[in-house]
This record gives sequence, structure tokens and C-alpha cells, in this order.
Amino acid sequence: MKRSGRIEADSRARAAALAGAGGLRVLKVEPVTHKDSIWQRDLFGTGGVKRGELLAFVKDLATLLGAELTVDRALRLAIRQSPKALRPTLDKVLADVLSGISLSRAFARHPKIFPREVVEVTAAGELTGTLGKVLADLAVSLTRAEDIRRTVVSALIYPSLLFVMALGIVGLVVGVLVPSLEPLFDQPGVETPGVIALTRNLEALVTDHGLALALGLGGALAGLVALWRRPGFADWREGALLRAPLIGPVLIGIEAGRLCRTLGTLLGSEVGLPAAIAATRPVARRLVFRRALEDAARRIPEGARLAAALSRLEPVSPLTLQMIAVGEEVNRVPDMLIRAAELHEEAVETRIGRLFAVMTPVITGCLGLFVGGLILSIMSAIFSVNDLAIR
Repeated sequence: MKRSGRIEADSRARAAALAGAGGLRVLKVEPVTHKDSIWQRDLFGTGGVKRGELLAFVKDLATLLGAELTVDRALRLAIRQSPKALRPTLDKVLADVLSGISLSRAFARHPKIFPREVVEVTAAGELTGTLGKVLADLAVSLTRAEDIRRTVVSALIYPSLLFVMALGIVGLVVGVLVPSLEPLFDQPGVETPGVIALTRNLEALVTDHGLALALGLGGALAGLVALWRRPGFADWREGALLRAPLIGPVLIGIEAGRLCRTLGTLLGSEVGLPAAIAATRPVARRLVFRRALEDAARRIPEGARLAAALSRLEPVSPLTLQMIAVGEEVNRVPDMLIRAAELHEEAVETRIGRLFAVMTPVITGCLGLFVGGLILSIMSAIFSVNDLAIR
């Protein structure tokens, strides 16, 4: 008698083996596609793994490893508490670990889920046998980064709403109001307002030369992409960005905080200085910080102290070097690096608050002037037509 049922496994072969172990003769194995009910779906999410979900997993795993559980046992328990979107990836990680692959290498096989920071710090923790402590410190670092990201997102909500509303008003005026007013200005002796004339000219340009415009914009975009990818332009672009009055200090603070916290975490977990620098280097996202770490990796084996080896950071982040130098004097470099990371993160949050405190009224005023000027020009045109009709 044929029977059918469901079994959980990471592959068809594994499912067939599990069913066969129960004394059944397997005829056919098909994957089951499960769809959540409409009230269970994340209607506003992207369908992928969110930062908060990864952070929760790292915290759970660090706690379990801190309780001296084995890696595979800790993974199994952490997977039970993880969100549905993350479980398929974690199941693959667990399968890799059970096959003898290290946890860091298993993470590295899923770069879209686990960033380089997680991979490198995990590898360093495995090297020194302090995986639980390293992951706990990593969770703190990820929490701070998530707090900063949420601060930025929250600050952007109001300006974004204003911008969307302004676009809607402009679209309504240009797409509905202006076409309905055009016949009023086709009469002889009536001067066409600038807004309506501009709309007509743009419409004629798109109609008559649409293909040429599309080709020109496509060529310009391709040229910009090619220029963007050139190494020389990348140096200039990043330098200009870091020198920008308001944005530059924020970007420098974020990068310096990440570098200090990662390096401090590794050194505090008894990772050797050369290995800690090698693990921190892939985490750096800005060229100046990456090159500073490359210099340090070359100079440390020659006998240079850490502050001197990172001297390339002097123009962009002197506070980092000062804190490292103090830590070297009192033989507390890991503690001073963590403290430097905290100072950088606090400064970033303060600067972001000030930046958006300035930007919000400026954006509001500019959008108000633009939309108000557009509507005022339309109303002036209507009043001029009424004036001519009265005369």
C-alpha cells in the first residue's frame, strides 16, 4: 500500500535516507513549498534577512557558547530561536559544521547573510579558543552599528515624506492642472506663462528627440559608471567625501569606531597583534583605513608600535592614534581601543542628530519655496487671463 507524508531534511537524498531508515521503500521525493498565510507574511519587508535578525542570532549563539556548549549544539539551539528567513541558511551552516568545516568558513559561504566582520572575528575566536567571548563582543559592535543605522533611518523619515508629497503635488500640477489651462493661453494676445511654456517645450523635446535623449543619457550613465570604477577616481571620490563639512566627520567616525572595536575585541580575546590586524583589514571599508592597516601589517613585524604603524590615520582620525598611544603606555591597548570606539560612536550619534537638525528645516524650506513658487506662477497666469477677460 502506498503512503505519503512529510519529512524535514536539508536535501532530497537526506530525506530519502531518513525515510528508508524507517523501513519504507521510497518511490518519490518532492520538495514542499510552504507559503505563510496572508496575516503571517511580512508585508512591508524585503523578504530577506534583516539586520536585527542576524544580530539576535549572534547574541543567542554567543550566550550559548559562553555556557560552554559545543558549536554544533549551540547552533542547533540558536536555530530553533531564529526567524524563518534565517533558518535555511543556518541549517546549511550547521550541516557544514557537522561535516568538519569551521564555523567561520561556514559563515563565509554565505556572504549575503554574514558580513566580513562576522567571518573574520569568528575565525579569530576559533584561533584563540575564545569564540563565545569574541561573539559576545561582536554582538555589542553590531548593536552599536544597528543603533546608528536606526538613528539615520528615523531622521530620514520626515524629509522623505516631504519629498514624496512635493513630488506628488508637482506631478498633479504638471500632469493635470497645466494641460487643462493650456487652451486658455492659445488665444491671440495672451502671453503664455513660463511654467506652461516650459512644459510644452519639454513635451516637444521628448516627442521629437526621445531616442536621441535616451541614447545620450545611456552613454552618459555608462561613462559615469566606468569613471566611478577607476581606482584613481575612487581615491579622489573618497577623499572628497571624507573632507565634506558635515558628512565627512560622520563617515570617519563610523569607520574609526568599527576599526577600534574590532581590533580591541580581537586583542582583548588574546589574538596576537599581527593576526588581529590581518583579521581587521578586510572589515575596513574606506581606502585610507584599509591602507593604514596594510602599512601596520607590514611594519608591526619590523618592531613598530601600533600607534606608529597606524600613522597614516593621523590626518583623518588623530583621536584613534592618541588613544592607542595612551594604551601602549599603560599596557591596556584593548581597553583603550574599546573606549576609543565608544567615543567615536557617541560622536557619530551627536553629529547625525545635528546634521538632520539642520537639514530638516532647510529641506522643508526649499521644497516649500519650489512648490509654492510653482503654484503661485500658475495662479498668476489664471489671474492674468481673468484680467484680460474683464477688460
